[in-house]
Formats: sequence, structure tokens, C-alpha cells
Amino acid sequence: MEQNDLITIPPSVLDQLKKNVAIYVLKDKKPEGFDEALRYIALEKATKSQLAKLNSFSNHHSLNNNDDKEKIEILDRIIVFAKNWTKQDKRKKELSNKIRTTTDHPTGASTKKQSGREVDRLQTSLSSVKPYTTAQIKDKGLMNECLRIIEIMKKID
Repeated sequence: MEQNDLITIPPSVLDQLKKNVAIYVLKDKKPEGFDEALRYIALEKATKSQLAKLNSFSNHHSLNNNDDKEKIEILDRIIVFAKNWTKQDKRKKELSNKIRTTTDHPTGASTKKQSGREVDRLQTSLSSVKPYTTAQIKDKGLMNECLRIIEIMKKID
């Protein structure tokens, strides 16, 4: 588990969890969700998947089921936190994706294709120009061009 997968639970949520757990600490029969609440209190953090599961539970629980009622009673504040956090995370991802797809990058590159990047493969770029070897300079026209460049360089200095 990576460090950025852990979400810090706010102190107000932890305080409410502690109050809810304190009611059942000395009782023999622990309600559903008690151990989960203890884990959140001890670590003071939750993973993204745990928050997603709490969000899913809040959307699909049944009030006719006693176990679900007990779990909601103990984890009520963290369920609200999980719902808000997942909603915010989803919004952040959508905004990030929207910005990524609508923003033109300096290179013009996008995810699937590289638009805006034109390369003429027949023309050599300056990065591919290498100094001539002595065998290549045997050509008189090439030699004259090299001498002309040397003369220009001398005038510049």
C-alpha cells in the first residue's frame, strides 16, 4: 500500500467514532462495524478502497437489516466523510481529465496522436549534422564550402 493511498481522517470524525465506540467497549456483544471503527481510530487513516466501500455501503444498505442499522449507528460520521471524499475525488479526477484533454500541450501531443508535431524526414535537422571526415572533403565543391565557412568564422571573431 502506497503512502498516497492513505487518507487522513479528520479529528472531528475520529472524535465521533470514539464516542460511538465508547458506548459498546464494556459490553459483551459488539455491534456490526465495531472492529472497523476501532481500526479507523487506531490508524487515524483510511485507504481509498475502504472509503469507496463505505460509500457503496451507504448507497446500498437496508434499514430492515439489524446489522446494517448497527453499522450505520457506529460508523455514521465516517460514512458521511467517505461519501463526501469520494464525491470530491471523482470531481477532481473529472476536472483533471477535462483539463488534460482540452489543454494543448507545448508539443501539441495528445494521448492517442501527436497532432501539431510535423517532422520532415527527408530534411536533416541540426542535431543530425556531424562534422565531415577527411574522406568526404575530397570533393572540391565541398572543400570550397568548408573554406568559405572558415573565412566567415574568422570575420566574426
